[in-house]
Amino acid sequence: MRALITGATGFAGGHLIDHCLANGDELHALVFPGTALARPDEVRAHPGDVTDRDAVAALLARVGPDVIYHLAGYSSVGRSFADPIGTWDLNMNGSLAMLDALRVSESPARTLMITSSEVYGRVPLDELPARESTPFRPASPYGASKAAVDIAAEQYRDNYGVRAIRVRAFNHIGPGQDDRFVLPTVAGQIARAEAEGAEAVEVRVGNVDTRRDFTDVRDVARAYRLIASDGDPARAYLPCSGRSVAVRELLEGLATHAEIPVSISSDATLRRDGEQPDLFGDPGPLRDDLGWIPRYPLEQTLEDTLADSRRHATKERP
Repeated sequence: MRALITGATGFAGGHLIDHCLANGDELHALVFPGTALARPDEVRAHPGDVTDRDAVAALLARVGPDVIYHLAGYSSVGRSFADPIGTWDLNMNGSLAMLDALRVSESPARTLMITSSEVYGRVPLDELPARESTPFRPASPYGASKAAVDIAAEQYRDNYGVRAIRVRAFNHIGPGQDDRFVLPTVAGQIARAEAEGAEAVEVRVGNVDTRRDFTDVRDVARAYRLIASDGDPARAYLPCSGRSVAVRELLEGLATHAEIPVSISSDATLRRDGEQPDLFGDPGPLRDDLGWIPRYPLEQTLEDTLADSRRHATKERP
């Protein structure tokens, strides 16, 4: 397949590149001017602004992709509260530019519009797991912007015949995630303490009792390619494990791989008010229609994440 990826320099984008190259795909990436790709010899970079509809349409005409993975956008819930306008601008306008570029160019490309489980927001616990039909109740600017993208993708598909497929990704973790998120933050603290020869390390995080549905990013990348190849454009797919894990359990599992004792404390100043206590999804359609099931056990994901943080900690040492 000839694929175009936006957001190729991000966490999921990098793993998607690895998976697509392993499957023999021809890859192109729309990247912000001055941004470098990790694998420039294997992916053709096209500098441009994802919010510029005409530039995106011209790129679609030049490349002629079979599939498009639209990953570009802000990905931090916490950051969205501090910068709601910036979050809406990139997430919504970048997605609208892509959808309208598909319309005006009449591109037949199957296009994954990647949103998030945050579109569901506050789900009553007795209504879990979240499904394709679960109502949207977003509780953050990030979640609201992604809900709008989901609605726009469905509208463009229905009214203009754009082959947009909605994908509501749940929390994905693994090597390469940046430290705005809890798991790489803690892994980085452990790795640096080990590298410095510390006898122990104490890590401070927010609400450790929050439960979320965590899936290895490499499994998520595999789900994206399956959906792009064979997914039903009329459906919304939920890449997820189907169960939730407490943040405390996640961090305690990480600590078992540390070379020094790790203590974990919950800092009330790092908590968000009104946070959904539990959220997990139903991967049934993805499993039943496309045969996808996660392959990476949580234990391996945690071990690989810490190993990645150790490599970075070693490079940071003088």
